[in-house]
Amino acid sequence: MTVYARDADGYLPIAGYGAIGNGRTVALVGSDASIDWLCCPRIDSASVFGRLLDAQRGGYWQIAPSTAWSARRFYVHDSNVLTTRFETVDGVAEVIDFMPSLGYGGSLGVVDRITAGMVVRIVRGIEGVVQMRQQLRAAFDFGRDPATFELVPGRGALVRGAREYLAVLWDAPLREEDDCLCGEFEVAAGDSLHVVAMHNVGAAPVWLDLAPGTVDQLLEEELRGWRSWIERCVYDGPYDRYVRRSALALKLLDYLPTGAMVAAATTSLPEHIGGERNWDYRYAWIRDTSYALYSLTSIGYREEAEGFFQWVVSNTNMDPTTLQIMYGVDGRRELTEHRLEHLSGYRGSRPVRIGNAAYKQRQLDVWGEVLDAAHCYRRFGGVISEALWRFLAAVAEQVIEHWRDPDSGIWEVRSAPRRMTYSNVMSWVALDRAVKLAESDSRDAPLARWEETRDTIRAEIYEYGVSKESGAFTLDFDGGELDASALSFPLRRFISANDPIMVATAEQIERTLTVDGLVARYRVVDADDNVDGLRGREGHFVLTSFWAIDNLIARGMLDAAEERLERLLARTNDLGLYAEQIDPDDGRFLGNFPQAFSHLGLINTVLNFARARGDFTPLGADDQPTGVAEG
Repeated sequence: MTVYARDADGYLPIAGYGAIGNGRTVALVGSDASIDWLCCPRIDSASVFGRLLDAQRGGYWQIAPSTAWSARRFYVHDSNVLTTRFETVDGVAEVIDFMPSLGYGGSLGVVDRITAGMVVRIVRGIEGVVQMRQQLRAAFDFGRDPATFELVPGRGALVRGAREYLAVLWDAPLREEDDCLCGEFEVAAGDSLHVVAMHNVGAAPVWLDLAPGTVDQLLEEELRGWRSWIERCVYDGPYDRYVRRSALALKLLDYLPTGAMVAAATTSLPEHIGGERNWDYRYAWIRDTSYALYSLTSIGYREEAEGFFQWVVSNTNMDPTTLQIMYGVDGRRELTEHRLEHLSGYRGSRPVRIGNAAYKQRQLDVWGEVLDAAHCYRRFGGVISEALWRFLAAVAEQVIEHWRDPDSGIWEVRSAPRRMTYSNVMSWVALDRAVKLAESDSRDAPLARWEETRDTIRAEIYEYGVSKESGAFTLDFDGGELDASALSFPLRRFISANDPIMVATAEQIERTLTVDGLVARYRVVDADDNVDGLRGREGHFVLTSFWAIDNLIARGMLDAAEERLERLLARTNDLGLYAEQIDPDDGRFLGNFPQAFSHLGLINTVLNFARARGDFTPLGADDQPTGVAEG
């Protein structure tokens, strides 16, 4: 049994969390059945519970035995309904957590206005009699808005902030104690109790009751909806349970009203404990699109993948000059970065940031991401309309005009912009895919000019983006720093994984950036002169670790790839989830959680491995699109 214990300051390991959600927001539930993170009404809203980022001020909602216990947890079947099972000397009880999901299953007739902010917690007795305790400490607006309580005897309580409130439906006695809504109760074998919290915005709370049996209906419908959704997954090859769990995690990060997929459910979980590398990932990045299109469509989720692509295109108003690297889930363009100085940060990791200043950066790969996604969309049977083609052709023209500009690159460095090798490769990808799209549909396009510029870009990459000393790809055109983003070049069909330059790159990354199968992005030390302009170290990236396996697969080294893949899959937490990074020294999770890129990487690598072994053919692809490394 995996044990995730709180430290003396009140923090769980990041791996100690599971995720539930409703298509608009995500809650993180600790291994001790404490909801330590929930932003309402949207995933990028202010937090209601935020103990994740400040154990004292952040707020939480815990239901657990009041005596000594041990616990294990699991998702119910292939769903995002989370169960925490407690064992005590007196008996066994479990807490079942979910948020009624909007659009995953059928309708119960409960209006979205109610279920959009609803958290359901069901307590069941399994054996004996267990004494339980409930503690709810809301901390609205990231802890800046203290809560007040209004007890409603026999029905629950209203937990009020200045502009929002929680209606807590619970018929057992509650009391206010130390700014906390508390209550003790017992649950015997066969008992089933429930407590529901409904978030709403407004200074004048309205009490809403649920009809008898509604909670049971909600749970039944939730499980039915997830079963129906996961049945669309067509993958049944090796490591299929990891693929399904990754798909379910990605679905939690899919913002249903618009189709945007956020990078992660959290902000400011540190890339190094106590360091400054703490970012807000509750937004949607364009570069996730082509990876999502390939991985999700390949396993049967074309609707989600194409929805994300359409969201990307719609945000530009068909004008590529307005294209940003990231947006809010509602298409919001300004994501101004602020520091929340009143919060101590996860285990003292400051600053806590909301917003992300990277939205203003120039990152040239964004055009390549759009055209690569369009190419993948077309290969999977999507139709490129005339209007969409005009937009894509205009994107290609942006590449023609700007591909030599310095930029901040895929890793969003906060040092001075420079000619990034990855960005130049993606400029090549942009024109390569534009040419292929034009040829596929016999479009009228300046093919000769696109092809000439594409070839010039390739020539400059080989001239300036390859180290003369080592023969490996470099981070930028100015020096010899290794960069693990080069491991993605065969996936983008820029170069064969067996090309001597790519082999040299992979082998040097293995020697200098890899520890126990975990691959760092680039060399980072505890100093002020890191290539990214930031101080301190960071963990090793889950995504780049999967890319390294993709290269082994493409080189035909399947035994080595399988051994490496099994080790990396074993590093998920007990629920099958990843954060952004892993500390190679002690294996703990770092960075925001759960992380879309990590789970997209998992799906793509497992598919590549299964395809190489002849165990799986991606759904609907008539050739090898992005995500499959060229051997």
